[in-house]
Amino acid sequence: MSNGFPTNFASRSFVGVSKTDSFRVAAQNENPVVVKLPSFSFPTGLSPTPGAFSGHTPGQTITTALSAPCDVLVLLYTEYEIMALLDVFTGNSAWDESRQKTWYGYGHNFSTFKPMIEEGDDAIKAGILGFLYPMKIGNVNVVLYKSELHPKGNGLQVPFIPVIRQLAGELAPKLVISTGTAGGVGSHIQCGDVAITSSARFHLQKTYSGSLAQLNTLSKNQTQLTSSPTVNDQYIKYAAQNFTKLSLPGLQQCYAKIGTRPQYSFLKKNTTAPSIYATSINPAPAPQPMDIVSADFLTVDDSTNNEKLQNEGIMNDTDDAFAFFALGELGAGKQPKWLSVRNASEPQIVDPGLGQQSDPAKALSSLAGAIYGVYQYCTTLNSAFACWGVIAGMS
Repeated sequence: MSNGFPTNFASRSFVGVSKTDSFRVAAQNENPVVVKLPSFSFPTGLSPTPGAFSGHTPGQTITTALSAPCDVLVLLYTEYEIMALLDVFTGNSAWDESRQKTWYGYGHNFSTFKPMIEEGDDAIKAGILGFLYPMKIGNVNVVLYKSELHPKGNGLQVPFIPVIRQLAGELAPKLVISTGTAGGVGSHIQCGDVAITSSARFHLQKTYSGSLAQLNTLSKNQTQLTSSPTVNDQYIKYAAQNFTKLSLPGLQQCYAKIGTRPQYSFLKKNTTAPSIYATSINPAPAPQPMDIVSADFLTVDDSTNNEKLQNEGIMNDTDDAFAFFALGELGAGKQPKWLSVRNASEPQIVDPGLGQQSDPAKALSSLAGAIYGVYQYCTTLNSAFACWGVIAGMS
């Protein structure tokens, strides 16, 4: 282990994204609405409770192979996504230096991965690939992993893939959940809605080589990556009936902040509890398939289907298919099942002046980025509730 975490961690959602990217610029010009959830209780025996890694000390970095009981590995990405999940799971959304020092840094084989990393934040510079925290929900052993690597942001060698492969190989979870914000695809998906799916596709712009060249083929052919976990929907339904409505005050504050601006007349105010859609249980209405679509750039669905996302999936993100591809590289008999649990941080974009724009894609991206910038925290509360529902059903 190292002697401890460095100070001044900078959790940046847009590492590797051009500073002039229209989505990034618009998002960073906004301040996310962050609210405290109303008081609520989990069913008896199903509240998340903290754990510990035997032989390791919180606040220090694990530099050897990690062996610990793990039924479910939960992958997390941005600062506001982890804050929302922590509010749901622990009642405390803080993700500051003090909170990070109650977690465990993950740095096993960092020297191997370092040459692959083209850009990283302060944690990467300190030899930390991500942050780990063990918990239990009922009798299910859960490990949370806040990644400091991102498929879209650290170069064409995509070090995120071998790191996830290594971590999953060490912990040997039965299920891996990748969760957080996404863009809604289709007019019926609204801010705060959640999609739980075991199907994923790539939607790539970059060209990959070597062992990653197959990513280009998977994307070109719109090949579907699939898993087949057994999902007990009892507590997913419980979360939909009892918990997603708790996000409404925050979502309504989000709408009040941006929904009355002239260009955002298409944005709908949340008046009823957001939905949790799950494959084979209550899939989102057609025509979009129940897939997560993962890109290596910031994608946006719009009413003209400018990026051709609508025949590929129900949500678009920049992580999940890469994580699931990594799991598929584990040897036979060692591959865990997986699920994408994603919340819509922005809906399908409608720009009434699209035909008048000199660069329609840029205009759409800017509209979407601003919504994401405001809604990212409050919408993620619902995917956190959905994650709890999936895991509680395994207890």
